[in-house]
Amino acid sequence: MAAGLLIGSSRVLRTLLEPALAFFRALPSPVLLPVLLVVVGVGDAMKVAVIAFGCLWPVLLNTVDGVRGTDEVQLDTARVAGLSRLATFRHLVLPSASPQIAAGLRQALGIGLILMVISEMVVSTDGLGHAVVRFQRSFALPEMWSGMIFLGILGSLLATALEVVERRALAWHHGLRRATGARS
Repeated sequence: MAAGLLIGSSRVLRTLLEPALAFFRALPSPVLLPVLLVVVGVGDAMKVAVIAFGCLWPVLLNTVDGVRGTDEVQLDTARVAGLSRLATFRHLVLPSASPQIAAGLRQALGIGLILMVISEMVVSTDGLGHAVVRFQRSFALPEMWSGMIFLGILGSLLATALEVVERRALAWHHGLRRATGARS
């Protein structure tokens, strides 16, 4: 997120990094499994690396877009009012980008869960993804379905927990949207 704030704040940095960001954003995380197997080895570190790489992009890119979407008139007003760069960033840019950052976190949650299961299915000897594949291959369909249902419940619970945190952290934003009649 800090990198997204920095990239979004600097036009030069954004211009320099845009081609690399576009390349890595388009690169599917599961494609990295063979590379990470060689570099990191089989184990939890490899799974974490795949999940982190996949979750990085929605948060980073939404953060950059959120910072870029800060109202220019408000930025000019802050400059004219004599606010320091740090105060402007803290009191204007960060709150302005926060809803977009939260959207990136919501996307990353789903991607992280999917990548966890994929990494366990492909190269692991333990974990829920591995168990679901093992049950499928041995035609233990009730166990396979129970694993899939558990993953659905887990994803729903994590999404609900993130929504609760987001509603509290961005209560000001949701209140403003209700006051103006916009959909939250």
